[in-house]
Amino acid sequence: MPANPPRDSHPQSPQSTVHSPSLCAAIILAGGRSTRFGSDKASALLAGRPLLDWAVGAAVQVCPELLIVRAKNQVLPRLSPSTPAPFVVEDEHDALGPLAGMAAGLRATTAAHCFVMSCDAPLVQPALIRMLISLAIESGAEATLSDADGRLQPLLAVYRREPALAAFEAALAAGNLRVTPVVESLHTRPVPRSEWINADPEGDSFRTCNTPEALARIDAHVRARTGNRS
Repeated sequence: MPANPPRDSHPQSPQSTVHSPSLCAAIILAGGRSTRFGSDKASALLAGRPLLDWAVGAAVQVCPELLIVRAKNQVLPRLSPSTPAPFVVEDEHDALGPLAGMAAGLRATTAAHCFVMSCDAPLVQPALIRMLISLAIESGAEATLSDADGRLQPLLAVYRREPALAAFEAALAAGNLRVTPVVESLHTRPVPRSEWINADPEGDSFRTCNTPEALARIDAHVRARTGNRS
């Protein structure tokens, strides 16, 4: 049997449209200015793996379609060889913040529902993703968002593509770049801790790496959990 052809695990050519429809796509935002972090977060290492690889590894366990939204000319880190090759979407307006990245991802897929997250949440739990998708489909909500300590998480959420994209594009055209007010204008279905706790008992999905110090804390958490103290 011939060997499998090599697969590019470091995709750099953006795709304009994903042609295979699926029940739910995963959109991972890998761009952004990373001003608080000080360097490219997608390539920062957690236990020897890029943050982007951690996020991708969780999303592909649930969603049959994966899109990575990168900043213009951003070089993405290599992903694990076992990871299915994702589609890469280039956000030409990455300076406009995450709302523009979310719109770019939604624009590039035909999936009816899209799970959206940032690459700086490396410990997101597949069980939580699966639960959010199920609730989104059951409720018919335009946005199904995790609620952590009374705060909705627009970057840990499932969106109905058509109404969400329309709202995001209208906001961008009007110069409204703040994500939360735009998301809250949709028909939302909050998912409080009492509902998601069984899917993520330790709340690992909500540990984000906004600063090097936060990454160090998550690294210590991962090492303690795995027994690797080195």
